[in-house]
Amino acid sequence: MAPGPPKALKSLHAAIDLVWKDPARKDYALKAVAVHGRALQFLSVDLRADKEVVLKALKNDGWALQWASEELRRDKEAIFKALKKEVRSLQFAAEELLADREFCLEAISKNGLAYEFVDPEIRADREVARAAVGQDGLALEFVPEQFQSDPDVVLRAVQNCGMALRFASPDLRGNKGLVLAAVKQETSALKFASQELQQDRDVWLQACPSRLGHWQSQEEVLQEVEKEGSLLQLANPRLISKPEVMFKASVKDHRSLEHASPELCADVDFLLRLVKQDVRVLTHATDELRADREVALKAVDINGSALEFFTQELCEDKEVVLTAVRRTGTALAFAAPELRADREVVLAAMARSRTALLFASEELRRDKAMWLYNGEEPPVFDPPPEEEAAADVEVAAAVEPSEASRS
Repeated sequence: MAPGPPKALKSLHAAIDLVWKDPARKDYALKAVAVHGRALQFLSVDLRADKEVVLKALKNDGWALQWASEELRRDKEAIFKALKKEVRSLQFAAEELLADREFCLEAISKNGLAYEFVDPEIRADREVARAAVGQDGLALEFVPEQFQSDPDVVLRAVQNCGMALRFASPDLRGNKGLVLAAVKQETSALKFASQELQQDRDVWLQACPSRLGHWQSQEEVLQEVEKEGSLLQLANPRLISKPEVMFKASVKDHRSLEHASPELCADVDFLLRLVKQDVRVLTHATDELRADREVALKAVDINGSALEFFTQELCEDKEVVLTAVRRTGTALAFAAPELRADREVVLAAMARSRTALLFASEELRRDKAMWLYNGEEPPVFDPPPEEEAAADVEVAAAVEPSEASRS
């Protein structure tokens, strides 16, 4: 007998393939969105308006809210379920809700960063701003400038998250009381204080009571940056240029490279060593390196997601992109549109991660063969010999006139 369907169709990930058999069947839809919430986009209009299906999709992936029906994008239960998974999904909620003060306050009470997506008039409300930074101090980044200069709003933010000091107005970053409140929460917030306060021995001792002054020895600095890389800025400038110090600091916090010398940010071997630890270090590479094809090939071979940090031209280079997706399938998201529509590239990405198909072109995402048979034509299953013989008899009976009709 002919072989049955591929084993992949029986796996959990094959649930999403059911959508292609019938995008209007609810049982298929529920299985599909349980695996990939974003499969909601491929369902029928009626199922995208079915609350049970949409809630299951949102439980898996908050981004799925954008494909829910208009009615469900006005449904608070659905919106808050999406918000719980992904705060940025709030941007897909109905506009009238984002302009409703009561709704916005409720959303902010669940996640202060929801403040970024509410109507500008609501963001201009001081009490709403205070509520947001009280729930998550980092929401201070999104408040109007007048609130970033408001001592009460900023104090509330840094008491919640010391690092929020970076978003305060320059004059408040020179306010000793606010700076001390921030460093009490997080020692490394001191790097966002004014230069004068960074050199203030009283502030330093209150922020770091176990230390008697700025680090002077390489051994001491290495010990500290292994605990918290972002503290590097507080070290003696002479030591920041040391590759070993910068490497350990950057492993702990890639932003430490902001303080590296231009020579170090242009050192290919140094950066590739760091890519093995945290691919985001490439945000600090020189423009020349991020446009260098050989560097790109080496970086994406270590971590395919490194593709995100190279030039558009390299994201259009098929060899570079293939190397990336063969290492990390979801790196397909950073490929140029024409390569996300290239069957060979997409199949290479899917071989690494089936989820990569979600980043392919719409045409390929809607290609049933891609989902079910990895891009190949559906197999033809030949019937057993006895079935073929029976079929021949039926055909003959249908086409040959009977003796009665001849006469």
